[in-house]
Amino acid sequence: MLRTLSILLFVLTFVCCQTVQPQNDENAVNEASPAVRYDITALQKMQWLAGVWKGEENGHVTRKFFQFHNDRMLEVLCANENGEMTSCLFTWYNGCYYYGTGRRWLVTWIGEKDIRFDPVLPNTEPMTWTRLNENQWHIVYHTPSGDKATLMERTDEMQP
Repeated sequence: MLRTLSILLFVLTFVCCQTVQPQNDENAVNEASPAVRYDITALQKMQWLAGVWKGEENGHVTRKFFQFHNDRMLEVLCANENGEMTSCLFTWYNGCYYYGTGRRWLVTWIGEKDIRFDPVLPNTEPMTWTRLNENQWHIVYHTPSGDKATLMERTDEMQP
C-alpha cells in the first residue's frame, strides 16, 4: 500500500510539473547586436555625401540633401518632384547605425566608397550606396528580380 501510494505521488508530481517554454513572438525585436564591420566614428567616412544630389527614379526626379549635424549624426532630406519632403536619420543604436524612419535599415558596412544597408522591417529591400567620384554615386536596390541602380549627381543647389 505504501509502495502504491509512493508511485501515485511520484506520477502526480511528474504530471503536475510543467516546463515553461519561451514564447516565439514573430513581432519581437531581436535586441542582440548584429555583427558589423565599423564603429561609431565610421560615419565620418561618408562626408563625401554632404550637399545636394539629384537623380531619376522610376521616371521621376528625386533630390537628396545630406547634412551632417555633428560627428555622429547625418540627416537626409528627400524631395520628390512635387516638392514633398521626408527626413531620415542615421542613428546609433545598440552598437550599430540604422537608417530610415523606424530604423528601417541596419547599416552593415561603411567603407571609404560604399555603404551597405540590410532591411530590418518587412517589405524592405537591401541597398548599397556606391561612390563613383566626387560628383556621382549610385543607389543600388537589391531586389529579387535583380539589382536596380539610380545615378545620383551633385547639384549646385542650396540646401534647405
